[in-house]
Amino acid sequence: MLRSHDRPGAEQELRALLTVYQVLRMAMADATESVPGTNPDRACFTSALETARDQVIAAQGITGTGDAGDIGRIGRAVLASLLPGRRPRYSARKVKCATSRYLNRDDGRPLQSTTIDHVDITVLAPAPDRPASQRWTQKNQPSAPDPNRPPTRREKICQIMTSEPRRDWSGKELADRLGAPPRNMLTQLAEWTRLGFLAKTGPGRYALSESPGQATALADP
Repeated sequence: MLRSHDRPGAEQELRALLTVYQVLRMAMADATESVPGTNPDRACFTSALETARDQVIAAQGITGTGDAGDIGRIGRAVLASLLPGRRPRYSARKVKCATSRYLNRDDGRPLQSTTIDHVDITVLAPAPDRPASQRWTQKNQPSAPDPNRPPTRREKICQIMTSEPRRDWSGKELADRLGAPPRNMLTQLAEWTRLGFLAKTGPGRYALSESPGQATALADP
């Protein structure tokens, strides 16, 4: 939990935490190396952290003994609370649910814990891009408009504006005509104006564009 409420303070706290973490890990590694054959994974980080906290709070054991081989109070606490050796974990766990569909899988994994002594990495080149099939190309080609399909909102707007070409329309009027939400209608009108299908005549008011062919494009998107 960072206590600072600004960025410089939070960065300072993070640097301090990372520094303490690295120092404790170095002390743990030195402690395990002092006893030949001790796996560094057996060192308990919690014991090292609590011992370091006690030294800071109570100022106990902060004076060195002068012995170059002394591992210090943190090192002695780590050696006194070594964790049991970790067992290998390569495909050792089993699915306990008897009804699981993954219970009887046979993918070549060992049934017992196996020590990993090497790792093989195989790099496969990606397959070349396949050309688009003729069926996919024909499927994605534009087809002729269906005369039986219902008119789109753009076509309805075009019909309303064409019925009175000399006036402009507000977004609320058009939304009331179509029974559409006013906010959605204003968003669509602004987009059609940006594309050149409509012309904005005032705040929130629109009319058909005077550019040739735009009315046709609006009616037939």
